[in-house]
Amino acid sequence: MIIGIDLDNVVVNTTETVLNYLAERGAPRLTLNDMKVYWIEKNFPPEYSLLVAEAFESRRMWKNIQLIEGAKRYIKKLYDDGDEIYFVTSSLPENLDKKIKHLTRNLDFLPEDYIVNHTINIRKKQLLKLDILVDDCYDNLSGDKEYTSILFRYPWNRDITKEEDMWSASTWGEVYDCIKAIRKERARNERRLQYEQTE
Repeated sequence: MIIGIDLDNVVVNTTETVLNYLAERGAPRLTLNDMKVYWIEKNFPPEYSLLVAEAFESRRMWKNIQLIEGAKRYIKKLYDDGDEIYFVTSSLPENLDKKIKHLTRNLDFLPEDYIVNHTINIRKKQLLKLDILVDDCYDNLSGDKEYTSILFRYPWNRDITKEEDMWSASTWGEVYDCIKAIRKERARNERRLQYEQTE
């Protein structure tokens, strides 16, 4: 299967690292549980919007980014299962290179240039032709799309209820289980379709 995986907050802990960066510079100390909406700047008073923008441009902030627990293990399992993995992000061009370098260092089981050749920078992810997209932003998982959605759960998307063709997971182990279930469901549907065509 072709699996798209969002980077920020799915593979790496971007929001958590930005919150730490902001608190070190005098912004209110917020945690992930305080995040009511996806866009970080909307969780702070307006006077912190420039500091939020600065965080995303800061080399120091990007150096502190870490892989989310389980990401490396389960991305490797997906790769070993034979899935084609694309890292799908919506980044400023100057940040894309930082993300690719970080992934290349940390997902060292992938062949050379795999990440460079399998990273897509796009705002409207619904344009992608994927089998599955794992993302923490509901806007990327809804609407007119060809892929099955897996919503990576965070406080900012806790009020989203499961929709048709949308799965949800709170850990990478759960993401992997969802993908296995989707794979089985697709195989069952294909067998049923083949059976109906032979009648």
